[in-house]
Amino acid sequence: MERVAVDKLTTEMVLARSIYLPDGRILIRKNVGITASIIAKLKELRFSAAYVDTAPNDEKNEPVSDLTRSDVIQSVARLDSAFRSGKGINFLGCKAPLQQMISEITENRNILINLIEIRSLNDSIYSHMVQVCIIAVRVAIQMGYDQSKLFELALGVLFHDIGMTRIASDIINRIGGLTSDEVIQIKKHPKTGYDLILQSQNLPATAGEIAFQHHERFNGDGYPRKLTGFNIHEYARIAAVADVFDAMTSEKPYRHAKTISETLYYLKSQKGAEFDPVVVDALVTAVTGE
Repeated sequence: MERVAVDKLTTEMVLARSIYLPDGRILIRKNVGITASIIAKLKELRFSAAYVDTAPNDEKNEPVSDLTRSDVIQSVARLDSAFRSGKGINFLGCKAPLQQMISEITENRNILINLIEIRSLNDSIYSHMVQVCIIAVRVAIQMGYDQSKLFELALGVLFHDIGMTRIASDIINRIGGLTSDEVIQIKKHPKTGYDLILQSQNLPATAGEIAFQHHERFNGDGYPRKLTGFNIHEYARIAAVADVFDAMTSEKPYRHAKTISETLYYLKSQKGAEFDPVVVDALVTAVTGE
């Protein structure tokens, strides 16, 4: 399997991983032969690359199936849409697909999380939230979590960035610098997410804390409250590492993605500084097997 820039795709290639729309629907399924119309559509929707087969027996195993990933992303998108329309929200509407996702990650715990996610540059917040949740669950399994703790963690991490959905996409995807007011606005998203979660039904209190604390840092250099060390909830410390891993390895309109090795180098360099060393070690094992 090889990651190929959209401009380099040819009609002799076969898609090795499915391509998703921002709302979680599958745009193009894996194992489909790439056509000129597919290439045009990927360019139109601002996908930077795609995974293609490089050998007849390419290993395509992933910790979560296409259908389950799609179901979870769509459930998050539907809940957020309902929230925006002023309806009462019961976040446990995502319970069944989330439990299925946890079950698959647990069953496939030997499959490494070592492929960079490819998303549309237009809007990727829901798929980001789901991917961070997948990484966090895998890390927590490495740390010995049981099924009840995995679900509580996953339910919170799934909505860790819900506050970002209230920031204009032109600010999030700005190419070039942000104004000081825009930086302040972005740094308010943990509190915004916390407030949104408090308005929901059937979410544990830890879910709000994950949203509020996932940008706090072990050494106190994070935001919004500059919490330190074990004053940061363990779930939030896991979310922080998973969030940074996914963010750094994702293509953005304003910068290229880092490689997995570059990202792991950074995370390991910040053990005990920005990040909980135990969580970083668990992530490294989940990604590399070492």
